[in-house]
Amino acid sequence: MLFAAGAFAEDGFDVCVCGFDIDVREYGAIRRENTLSEALSEADHIILPLPYSSGERCINAPFYSGKISLDDVLALRKNALVMGGRLDKEVLPFAIDYYAREDFAVLNALPTAEGAVKLAIEQTKRTLCGTDVAVLGFGRVGKVLAKTLVSLGANVTVYARSAEARAWARVFFCKARRFENICEHIGEHSCIFNTVPEKILGARELACVSKGALLMELASAPYGVDADAAKKCGVRFCIAQALPGKITPKSAGQIIYQTIKEITEEEEK
Repeated sequence: MLFAAGAFAEDGFDVCVCGFDIDVREYGAIRRENTLSEALSEADHIILPLPYSSGERCINAPFYSGKISLDDVLALRKNALVMGGRLDKEVLPFAIDYYAREDFAVLNALPTAEGAVKLAIEQTKRTLCGTDVAVLGFGRVGKVLAKTLVSLGANVTVYARSAEARAWARVFFCKARRFENICEHIGEHSCIFNTVPEKILGARELACVSKGALLMELASAPYGVDADAAKKCGVRFCIAQALPGKITPKSAGQIIYQTIKEITEEEEK
């Protein structure tokens, strides 16, 4: 969020932040306000984090020793346009969820894929070139990840439900298989990346994973891997969530900035 604030400041916006105990000056020409009322007094746009809340109607603020009440934000917002990530539309029916936008999701797929590659290399202690890897699912993240892995010289197999997705996988120089045949072939792969956000790897499938293989969960809840079954089967399992913010925070902030710029320009039309 601080990198996003810095990008707005560099673009000429007057930017203040609230909910940080750390020195924010290294992130650009932004100022930190100590109170919410000072921060929101002249705000035209209010940008909430991703995810917007930490629960109990409080704004997610991990670098802040206090609490920021969502109710206080709503009371002080006046006519400001409110945007945030993973919003609860029952709580904030008037706000815009930048996380739900297609342009955000597409841009976010690249740092997610690069982060997954970084973790895989760290976990396996070897290059991916020449390694047999599997990508489960061929949505936004699956496409970018498969393309990245191919460019690194990995032998990539994509598992996808639709014939169209499998055809695109072959165009990306990947092997393509149906999920129905996964038990027959999943043992061939040293690294398995799941991008499907619904349970596809249970005890039966996990029992077929080769010993020593790395299984990485990239999907959001409810996830695609039965974590308890993976543990019982002795599968090396890595849950890799929020990779853009954790591994490439500057790029993640730039993506939030670009998406919100699109939103504000659309709202002004």
